Amino acid sequence: MRSQQDSNRVTNSRTTNVVIYSLLISISSVMFVVERFIPYPVPGGKWGFSNFVILYTVVNIGLRGGLLVGTLKTIIGSLFSGILFTPPFFMGFFGIISAATFEWIFSKTKFFSYTTLSIIGMISNNFVQVLVGSFLIKSRAIFSFLPLMIGLGLISAIINAYLAKKMEEIIDENNFGLKISKKD
Repeated sequence: MRSQQDSNRVTNSRTTNVVIYSLLISISSVMFVVERFIPYPVPGGKWGFSNFVILYTVVNIGLRGGLLVGTLKTIIGSLFSGILFTPPFFMGFFGIISAATFEWIFSKTKFFSYTTLSIIGMISNNFVQVLVGSFLIKSRAIFSFLPLMIGLGLISAIINAYLAKKMEEIIDENNFGLKISKKD
């Protein structure tokens, strides 16, 4: 369970917040681009390892921070991947917004672990991606990939939970002096 994460978040300055968000967006954008080169069994899909940064952000900073990092990660990563404003972009964009929102809602209960939150976000992300995809291609056939996507997503959700927890531990242990305020 998450502990002490709420008590150690203090506002320092706007500049500090810009630095923190820049780092989070940079890490997730690079992961977004790099993971496109990792083979994935579903056509056009990818593992979603960049989402561990969104999970960390939602749990430790809040929904607005998670949406900001997720939105800019998707835009910047898509720009560098050459898929900006294509169907995979819109599927990923709405998927990450859904995942961040559900992870935030369930994180407010203080009952769920990183792993459970990551699985909730993965299911939401995959369902919304398939929903958007079916709307864009005007076919429900894409829903046949959903069970496989969720099955494979369990692997990435568990890895993302581990990475988010590790990121939290490293930042808390090293006290980089980068404390950010929760806005929601």
